[in-house]
Amino acid sequence: MHMQPGVFAIYTGVIDTAPHQHHQIQITLPQVSCVLEDVDGTLNCAHIIPSNHTHQLKMEAGWIILVEPHSDLGQQLYQRYSSTQVSPLHNLPTLDHNASMAALLARLGIENGLGHTALDPRIAQLVTQLDNSLKNAIQLEPTYWRASKVAAQMHLSESRFLHLFRAHMGIAWRPYLMWRRLICAIGYLQQQQSITMAATYAGFSDSAHFSRSFKKQFGLNPKTALKQVKR
Repeated sequence: MHMQPGVFAIYTGVIDTAPHQHHQIQITLPQVSCVLEDVDGTLNCAHIIPSNHTHQLKMEAGWIILVEPHSDLGQQLYQRYSSTQVSPLHNLPTLDHNASMAALLARLGIENGLGHTALDPRIAQLVTQLDNSLKNAIQLEPTYWRASKVAAQMHLSESRFLHLFRAHMGIAWRPYLMWRRLICAIGYLQQQQSITMAATYAGFSDSAHFSRSFKKQFGLNPKTALKQVKR
C-alpha cells in the first residue's frame, strides 16, 4: 500500500465490489484477470475510470490506484487519457505487490507529481494540512475540521470557503473530508489496528459509520477488503 499527496494505491487479492462511484480517478492494473462492468459495457484488461463514473470491479489480484482529479497527478492523467469515459490500458506489464509508487506511475507514463500546486494557495495549504494529519497519524478530530472553523482560519465566511473549495477541488468539502478520513482509517488498519480503533482515530462517530462510508466509497465492506490486502 502506498499513500502520498493526491494518490492512494493498494494491492489486493480477490475482489468483487458492488456498483459504486467516487470522485477519484481509478486506475486498475490486474496481475491475473479482471472484469470491469459499467454503463459502457465490460472490459477484461487494465483500465482507467474517470471521476464519478459508476462501475463494478471483479479482479483476482492486482493494483488499484485512486488519484484526486485536481492533484498534479490527476491533471497529468487528464492530459494523457480521456477524462469522460473508461479507457483500456493496453500492453501494460503486470506488477506484483512489491512494486513501488514510482514503478506504478511509470507504467502509466506519468511523473510523480508534487501534490496540488495549481490550486488557490489557501486551498493548497488546507490540503497540505490534511496531508500532514495523514502522514503523521494525527487524529482527524471532527470539530477541528468543521467548515466554520476552517473558514475562520482562512479569514473567510463559511459560505465563501465552501464555494472556493468546490470551485478549486471539484468536490464539496464534506465528501472530500470523508475521503481523507477513510484513507486515514485505512492507514491505521494497515498498522494492525482494529476497525473500531481505526474508525475512532480517523474521526468517525463509530465503526458502523466507518463501515457504511467505506462501502459507499469502495463497493465492499472493510472486513472483506482487509482480508484481501497485502500487508
